[in-house]
Amino acid sequence: MLSIKEVPAEVRWEIATKAANSQSVAYDMLVREIIGDKIDEIWNLIMAEGGKESRALAESLCLPASNALEIENTLDIISTIILGPELIGETLEADEERVVQKMTGCPMLNAHRNIGHAPIGTPAHCQAFCQSSVESLNPRYTLRYTKRMCTGDPHCEYVIELKKQIS
Repeated sequence: MLSIKEVPAEVRWEIATKAANSQSVAYDMLVREIIGDKIDEIWNLIMAEGGKESRALAESLCLPASNALEIENTLDIISTIILGPELIGETLEADEERVVQKMTGCPMLNAHRNIGHAPIGTPAHCQAFCQSSVESLNPRYTLRYTKRMCTGDPHCEYVIELKKQIS
């Protein structure tokens, strides 16, 4: 008889994240049928609150976030822990004040495709989580998307940068 301890941690993690992502999509589909697009407001609030937890997670793992380079690395680690190893990206441009990241693999988009459900609210939910996460890691920085796979772009692209100073 197989014991859970005999299943490698990486395999358990991959199974758990795929199941969680699929459950999230299924939940969205069902609730959207009942209450309509109002679910997007609810999801955005939930995802923004989830993003705020990134700071506590980063601190517990001793992950730095003093500049854009560190924030991107920490966001990548946290997002991969939560979403799984299908999250694939590369840095296009980087310095301490600004990072441009290109994502070519998204576990949530994959979950939508596997279930056969269009990622209707996903762009806003993703923005809510990622922006909240970055701003919780370092309030001097923010994140904005310039491209999104779930709206038809060939890849996602986002920018982490210092917030504009209002004078």
